[in-house]
Amino acid sequence: MFQGFYNLASGVLTQTRKLNVISNNMVNVTTPGFRGDTFTETTFRDVMMYRTGNMDKSGSTPIGEMNRIVAGDGNVTNYRKGGLTSTASSLDFALTSDGGFFEIQTEDGLRYTRNGSFVLDNQGYLYLDGAGRVMGTNGPIYLGVDKLDTDTMGGLYDGETGQFLGRIRVVDFDDYEADLEKATGDLFIATGNGRAIDAPIMQYYLEDSNVDPIKEMTDMMGTERALQSAAQIQRMYDQLMGQIVEIGPT
Repeated sequence: MFQGFYNLASGVLTQTRKLNVISNNMVNVTTPGFRGDTFTETTFRDVMMYRTGNMDKSGSTPIGEMNRIVAGDGNVTNYRKGGLTSTASSLDFALTSDGGFFEIQTEDGLRYTRNGSFVLDNQGYLYLDGAGRVMGTNGPIYLGVDKLDTDTMGGLYDGETGQFLGRIRVVDFDDYEADLEKATGDLFIATGNGRAIDAPIMQYYLEDSNVDPIKEMTDMMGTERALQSAAQIQRMYDQLMGQIVEIGPT
C-alpha cells in the first residue's frame, strides 16, 4: 500500500515537472532562435546505480531514504537549427550555420543566443532587448544609426557613408551538452570554453524557434492525462486507507 503511494506521488511530481517544460516550450514557440527542451525520466534503480556505481561503491553519495520513486533525469536541449523568416528590420540578423551563437554582454556576464532580434539602446549600441549589448570582435558594437549595410560575415557598415562600424562576434562550442547551460528564455551560460568563428550572417532575417507546436501539444495532452490518472488513483488509495482506519484491526 505504501509503495503505491510512493509510486503515485513520484508520478505526479514527475508529470508536473514534464508539463512545466512543455509549457515553457509552448510559450517560446515564436521566440527567435529558441531551443526547445525535453524532460527525461528515469527509475530510482537507475539513479541508484548511477550515483553509487554498479561494482565500485567508493565514490557513492547520499541519496536519501526514499526508495520507491520514479525520478526526473533532467532536461535535454534540442540544438537543431530552426528555419528562417524574413523581416523588415535592418537590425534583425540570423545565423545560417548549424553552429555558433551571438555573444551578449549582460549584467550577469556573457550570455549566448541564436536570437538576432536586435535594437539600439539609448546610447546607440546594438542591443538584445531584455538581455544586453551585442558583442563584436572588439567589444560591444556601437552603431549610432539604424540604417545599415552588412557583408555576409557580420560586418556592419553605415548605410549612408559606408563607414565600417564593427563586426558581430560569433562563438561556438565543441560540446553543447557539456559546454552550455540554459539560463533564461533563449540565453545560454558557457560552462566550457568557446571560440570565435567565422559564420555567415543574414540581415533582415530571424531564425525561428525549433519547437514543434504540434508535437508539444500532443505531449501536453498525454502528460495531462497521465497526471490526472495518477491523481485520481491517489485519491482512491486515500479513500481505501480511510476505510481501513475506520474498520480497524480484527
